[in-house]
Amino acid sequence: MLRFLAATTLAVTMMISTTGVGQVASLPEQDAVQIRAALKGMDDAWNRHNMQAFVSYMADDVEWVNVVGMQWKGKEQVYKAHEAFHQTIFKNRQLHEPESTELRLVAPGCVVATIVQKADGFTTPSGHVEPPARNVLTEVFIKRNGTWLVVQGHNTTVVEEAQRSNPVK
Repeated sequence: MLRFLAATTLAVTMMISTTGVGQVASLPEQDAVQIRAALKGMDDAWNRHNMQAFVSYMADDVEWVNVVGMQWKGKEQVYKAHEAFHQTIFKNRQLHEPESTELRLVAPGCVVATIVQKADGFTTPSGHVEPPARNVLTEVFIKRNGTWLVVQGHNTTVVEEAQRSNPVK
């Protein structure tokens, strides 16, 4: 029995060390370049208010949650929602260069991108003027047929006052 336990422990240890269980391999530079290019393309499309180009970086089964909790499923819904807002409240809104962009390989072919960037203000449908803001955008990319596509997006407006109370900063 002792020999069985020793052999099992050795086998598990070898599996962990050779397969990287508990460790994530680093993102190959070529993949990072492709994902950063997609993020830049999405920003450029946003600033041109070209929502067809914006969603071209997304998978057909993408899901999106905007800053006020609206949820859209599928590329068609994401397109329709963004198109409607860019014809109205966002027609003059521009995104600025990201303050930071972090890419984290969470599994083979799956990367989480976290982007912090400023955006211009806008006027809500009720007429309330929203000032310029900082946003944290989280996007999950997967690699399909050699192309990195967004499958999940979630945008959050940073509340600066709350940031001063962040217990880990």
